Amino acid sequence: MSLTIALETLGCKVNQYETSYMVEALEEGGHSIVSFKDRADIYVVHGCAVTSRASYETRQLLRRGRKMNPKAALVAVGCEAQRDPGRLAREKLATHILGNSHKHDILRHLSVSATMENPFISVTSMVGKVPFHPLPVKKMYKGRTRAYLKIQDGCNAFCSYCVVPFTRGRSRSLEPLDVLEQAARFLNHGYRELVLTGINLGQWGRDLTPPMELAELLQGMDAGKKPSRLRLSSLEPGEWTPRLLGAMPNWKWLCPHFHVPLQSGSDEILQLMERPYKRKEYWELVQTLRSLFPHGALGADVLVGFPGETGQHFAATLEFVESLPLTYLHVFPFSPRPGTKAFSRKDRVTGPELKLRARALQELSLRKRVRFQETFMGKWVNVLVESQVEEGWWRGTSSNYLQVVFQGSSRTRAGSMAKVHISHQKGAVLMGAT
Repeated sequence: MSLTIALETLGCKVNQYETSYMVEALEEGGHSIVSFKDRADIYVVHGCAVTSRASYETRQLLRRGRKMNPKAALVAVGCEAQRDPGRLAREKLATHILGNSHKHDILRHLSVSATMENPFISVTSMVGKVPFHPLPVKKMYKGRTRAYLKIQDGCNAFCSYCVVPFTRGRSRSLEPLDVLEQAARFLNHGYRELVLTGINLGQWGRDLTPPMELAELLQGMDAGKKPSRLRLSSLEPGEWTPRLLGAMPNWKWLCPHFHVPLQSGSDEILQLMERPYKRKEYWELVQTLRSLFPHGALGADVLVGFPGETGQHFAATLEFVESLPLTYLHVFPFSPRPGTKAFSRKDRVTGPELKLRARALQELSLRKRVRFQETFMGKWVNVLVESQVEEGWWRGTSSNYLQVVFQGSSRTRAGSMAKVHISHQKGAVLMGAT
């Protein structure tokens, strides 16, 4: 029986890749994928649980599906389904609940319950050894112009604020041959840029037999058919090995854009977070990256309002970030997650003070971004074209993460590469023309 299925995704690049796999599996099973705004037989929400806001948004999307069609099946999959299936069932937010070990088999699960009158919960604990299943994908869902390639899942870190190890399990890696085969699928489909991604990307290969490291995988990719551009998603401070740092400048196809989570500029708060580095080590790493890539984009995550963070601690973070050659920040207010060590602490920052601290970092991020952009005035940059803004005007991203809006030519298309001359800034965006 062919069904219409609406699917929405929240969260990380790994979720985006996994959604693309699910969409292809459902289409190959004879079902039709429609917009989440349309009336459908089934509404699938691939949820996130990394913050309380993400959990709330997952539940809201399920409620939206119920309003669209009260008789539809509501399928919750992913991290929020894994974290709290009981609530989703008790509040009748979902008729079908698939945890992270089962969501990739969504076609079979829905085929077994094709009438949608037999609700079920299929959630297995992520504690212990969880297999890594290759998930072949031809193209990204919703026409994305860059392809996310999931090569790692899970995390062993257990930072005191983070729920991810409980929802995703321990770190595990995709075999090198499977990585290369998936890269080839994307290249055959015409993608010009691949983004290597994982829950803890820098841990790739450490669980393989024999163990490997990310630098070896990249060397293997360099020896074969390569995309025009390859971008790395976030790498933790301790995962930039000498071998990786030494080889990166030789890979001209590697985007000079590196994201290194910081979380706090206070050693005391880093210790409470159970982050395995100090600010001095972080400072040295970022300086090394800047010396290797003078025109590269360097980003960081910063978590504000962690329990115990005083005004003095925050001032240290603000001062530290200001001193670093970063080009942008992702700022996150602390979100207490059940099951984590930090959840029960009562001394977290809330209310107006939390908003003030987040705003101060966001304003610093904008200043850094603008200063970085100013160095490209009057220069040419290569842009991956992503979407059309209006007639004759396009939006895209350079290899070093510059957001560019430009006047294109008759040959400009989404997914193509364009050489753009930068003329001026407009807020956080660069303007130019081919």
